[in-house]
Amino acid sequence: MKIINLKIKLCSLVLLVSSCKMADIQTDYMSASQNVDDDKKGRQLLEESVKAMGYDNLQNVSTYQVNALFDWKFPWKTMPLNSLPGAKGNSIQFRFRTNSFDGQVEYLEGRNKGEAYGLQSWQTYKIKNDEIELTNDKRRSWGLSSYHYMLEGPYRLLNADIIRYAGTSTFEGKDYDLVFVSWHKAEPQKEYDQWLLYINKNTKFVDMSNLTIRDFFMPFPPNMAEGTVRYLNRKKTSSGIYFPESLVIQLLDPKKEKKHVYRITLDNYQFDTFDVNDLSPIKGLPVYDDEKPMENK
Repeated sequence: MKIINLKIKLCSLVLLVSSCKMADIQTDYMSASQNVDDDKKGRQLLEESVKAMGYDNLQNVSTYQVNALFDWKFPWKTMPLNSLPGAKGNSIQFRFRTNSFDGQVEYLEGRNKGEAYGLQSWQTYKIKNDEIELTNDKRRSWGLSSYHYMLEGPYRLLNADIIRYAGTSTFEGKDYDLVFVSWHKAEPQKEYDQWLLYINKNTKFVDMSNLTIRDFFMPFPPNMAEGTVRYLNRKKTSSGIYFPESLVIQLLDPKKEKKHVYRITLDNYQFDTFDVNDLSPIKGLPVYDDEKPMENK
């Protein structure tokens, strides 16, 4: 009964605030600053961070794979927020083509064991018994593209239209430079997300990303469509890239680690161990790299 009441309250909240203004993560510094060098400084900080984390090595990698385990926290695990049905508490494997949105997820255990789902040129498909079935799976499309971008984000964000220094912050005793990233314009817009990167002043690593979520696969209050990804325990992989061992996903701005919606544990990163063509089983589709065609927005 408590779970049902909680879901009812959540639905009521969605209806009440669905007409509110969109989330906006521009900082107070950005509102007050008239420094003409903020764009230059922001790009410089991001470029330094990408190099410090070895993310520039992504240009030397065609494909990679990593095992993942999702652990959802109560009460969030009772809600229909999971973009990869069947993955809660069951090990899965991601396979990605770098600097693109083409990828696959294979279920390694649980009721979906042996099944795989993919995203190629923004077309979703299912693989079972080596048979390819086209689908219109917006839920898994969102999951595959989002987790792919979360992992490669610092590198791929260098392609954004707007990269701007956004001030400083101190969180849990660590000092951060903030870099704001978006496309077309800095103000909130339906078509493009905003990112606020927390770059550790000591390590130059991106420890956290506060971001908006404009194209979630289910209705969500516009003013609450904001989350934080905390990248924990970055370790140097065989590729020279410092990928995280876990992602902590939080609602709205950064919080203590325990205040999360769910955690993703990542292990066994491998690079260029399969043919890039394995991620393009559908013939005749246009090739999109680090872009999303407007008609799919």
